[in-house]
Amino acid sequence: MEDLCHKYKQQVSKAKETIGIIEEELYQIRLKLQKDPTNAAFLQKLKNTTLDMTITLNELEHCQHALEECLREHSPVK
Repeated sequence: MEDLCHKYKQQVSKAKETIGIIEEELYQIRLKLQKDPTNAAFLQKLKNTTLDMTITLNELEHCQHALEECLREHSPVK
C-alpha cells in the first residue's frame, strides 16, 4: 500500500510546498502595492500570482482526493 500511494503523497507534499512559496510571493507583492498601489506591473504580478495560487490549490485538492482513494483501495480490510 505504501509504495502504491507514495506518488500521491509526494504530489500533496509538493503542492503544499508550492503554496508556501506562492504565499510568500503574494506577501511581497502586497507590500510593494502598499507603497505604490497604482503600479501596473505590481497589479499584473498580483493577478498572475493569485491565479497561480488558485491553480495550485485545485491541484492540492485533486492530489489529496487521489491519495484518499488510493489509501481506501489499498488498505487492508478489517
